[in-house]
Amino acid sequence: MAGIGFELKKIYRKESISRGMLGVVYSSLVTIGPMMLVIVAILLLYFFLGMTKVPYADRELLSSTILYTFIFSVILTSPFNVIFSRYLADKFYTEEYSNILASYYMGNSICCIIATLLFLPVGWSLRVRGEIDLPFIIAAYIQWISLVILFFAVIYLHATKDYKIIALFFVIGMAVSFLVSFAFYKVAGLDAIHSIIYGLSLGFFLIAVCDFSYIKRYFKSVSNEYGECMHYLWSFKRLLGANFLYILGLYVHNFVFWTVPGRLFVASTYYSHQAYDMASCLAMFTNISVMVSFMVVVETRFHTAYKEYMEGVIGGTYKMIVKGRKKLFRTLSQQIIQVFGTQIAITSVVFLFMVLFGKKIGFDSVTMTIYPMLVVAFLGIFMMYGNIIYLYYFADMTGAFLTGALFFAATLTCSLFSNKWPIPFWGAGVFIGMLVGWTYSFFRIRWIERNLDTFIFCDYKVVDTMKSSNKGKVVYRKKERNAAG
Repeated sequence: MAGIGFELKKIYRKESISRGMLGVVYSSLVTIGPMMLVIVAILLLYFFLGMTKVPYADRELLSSTILYTFIFSVILTSPFNVIFSRYLADKFYTEEYSNILASYYMGNSICCIIATLLFLPVGWSLRVRGEIDLPFIIAAYIQWISLVILFFAVIYLHATKDYKIIALFFVIGMAVSFLVSFAFYKVAGLDAIHSIIYGLSLGFFLIAVCDFSYIKRYFKSVSNEYGECMHYLWSFKRLLGANFLYILGLYVHNFVFWTVPGRLFVASTYYSHQAYDMASCLAMFTNISVMVSFMVVVETRFHTAYKEYMEGVIGGTYKMIVKGRKKLFRTLSQQIIQVFGTQIAITSVVFLFMVLFGKKIGFDSVTMTIYPMLVVAFLGIFMMYGNIIYLYYFADMTGAFLTGALFFAATLTCSLFSNKWPIPFWGAGVFIGMLVGWTYSFFRIRWIERNLDTFIFCDYKVVDTMKSSNKGKVVYRKKERNAAG
């Protein structure tokens, strides 16, 4: 469902600097725009509500609550997102639009039930062991469940191809968060941490409600096929595993450092390692523009080359297939080099800025000592995810799964050792994990290139024939209508 690709192709139809900049802006709005809005809103709240004057324990309670709700909502929803994305693609192909809303209700319900069950021991620990007041815990739960709902809803919003609405919902939600927090603080006289958690919870809840209402209004009809989508969880288990292990690999090194000396234990519930977590966050945002670059190249040039090759496979001559294959992998290589070169320049500028001014703007020396190795690691991690996307294109679920598994296993194993090394090498665990995962994915793509014809004609399913789908019947009816016309 390359919906964003259609918009990007319109922008890039006339090649110019202004068009290129517009494409980057549009891609940024879709990929990282909502996330940046959230970060800006939280920073503004911290600044205007005087968080520097709040006791250290209270600040860490609020920060840990926000950190945990974001990290684990992503981990929870990511496996479902990739499976339901596949389901949506099949339903659009067969024009079974009434099943889409049914799958949304089913997936949303499952995620919310799991999220609630996971929160129960956390809420109990905050109340009994941490002696945190009940209103704060309820607000934390609302924030947690709202994030789960809106993260799951993103794939359905993308399916509507109304990308601007996603950013608009986040703008409204974050504006409400700021205003409500400010009102609780200035008018109601509450302390800063309660004001912020109440504001953020209401803001995210509003975004979740807007997402739900928009999806329900867009996909008007709903069938009774609530359970059909569940077959995909088993049928595409390697796809699920690939995405889940990749996401776990992104955070497992942080989890390891939550167990070492120097960690924080907040409210007898949350574990964290302030210096390492901050360095990881900075490194991630230093390289986040890679996702924008990959969206542009994959959904424009590579998708076009891939389409030409598959058209040759389905109904073309051998000469067309050979020509399409050469163009496909030439485009792939060019785009990987282009993305890597562009990101090296961006990363270098941001890295230089952080080295020169990081301590002056408030980051401690330990954070800045860990930061360099993590910057390189996350650059490779995001490049590796680009390779996984290419493996998805070739329907190589085994290669994608092994990439995620190797990345996760190597990161976990090496992080268990790197936390005992000198501080500059604390990030070596995730760095080695990145090297293992990226190297495997790179050579897997090279293997597909050498064996593409065999892979496509012997193993590749051009038309999906899942038992749970009526695709064959729908296609047959289409042909009948065309013949009759």
